[in-house]
Amino acid sequence: MLKNFCIALAFFAFLQIAPAQEPVQKKVLIIGIDGCRPDALLKAKAPHLHGLIKNGAFSDKAQTGDMTASGSGWGSLLTGVWREKHGVKGNDFKLSNFDKFPHVLARIKKAKPESFVASVVHWDPIQKLIVRKADITVAHKTDPEVAKVACQILAEKNPDLLFVHLDDVDGAGHKFGFDPKLPRYLDAIEKADAYVGAMLKAVEGRKTYAQEDWLIVVSTDHGGTEKSHGKNIPEHRTIFLIVSGKSAARGAIEPAPGIVDIVPTVLQHLGIPVDPQWNLDGKAVGLKASE
Repeated sequence: MLKNFCIALAFFAFLQIAPAQEPVQKKVLIIGIDGCRPDALLKAKAPHLHGLIKNGAFSDKAQTGDMTASGSGWGSLLTGVWREKHGVKGNDFKLSNFDKFPHVLARIKKAKPESFVASVVHWDPIQKLIVRKADITVAHKTDPEVAKVACQILAEKNPDLLFVHLDDVDGAGHKFGFDPKLPRYLDAIEKADAYVGAMLKAVEGRKTYAQEDWLIVVSTDHGGTEKSHGKNIPEHRTIFLIVSGKSAARGAIEPAPGIVDIVPTVLQHLGIPVDPQWNLDGKAVGLKASE
């Protein structure tokens, strides 16, 4: 009896002096690969992207909006609403309604003012017309520059969300063709995969990585055929969605998700409730049930 009492007393004393475990910090990296067809992604030699697919939830049947221009696609991905609400019908942004339907970085910053949100893009209109305000929002002229700056932010800053946009796959599609049979198009995807690998290495190299729960989301704005896109046809509307990381589910995302599902997924991972008054069109997908 005395022995059991002493053991219990010693255990209680240990609990009093043991340091409290740091809470896990939820973080998100969104990578947008412009104009990347899902069938070409699966065919390309892309070990980093394929690794994310293997260790996460994936759909190669996801859908973007009916107007398959980059402005409409990135508007929907970043706001969580279709173009009927955010107003962007093409790449001119004339009727944009981002004051009423702000981008996800603004949603996070308003819900958690202490958070750090950043955006690094290749296609300049995203920075000028969609993500106009963030702790960091910059555009660069090449994918290598974008990847370099993204890696620096991951290594030197403490982002809660980082959005990265790569454009060269879309450029290859317009120059050579959006087709999984075309080597030059596949080459562009494989180069994008190398940039993704560098960003993943930067995430895993963070000093605080062991105390962090990173959700890696990768998608695109549209597909394409021949050397163009913009039509309301399956080859242009069908995109891919990867949701990977410790908190991601494993296997196919079913039913097929929409590009507008990315924002609710990110918000749920970060513990930010969706206000019904935001009138979002998407829902959280690809997360473990505990999320």
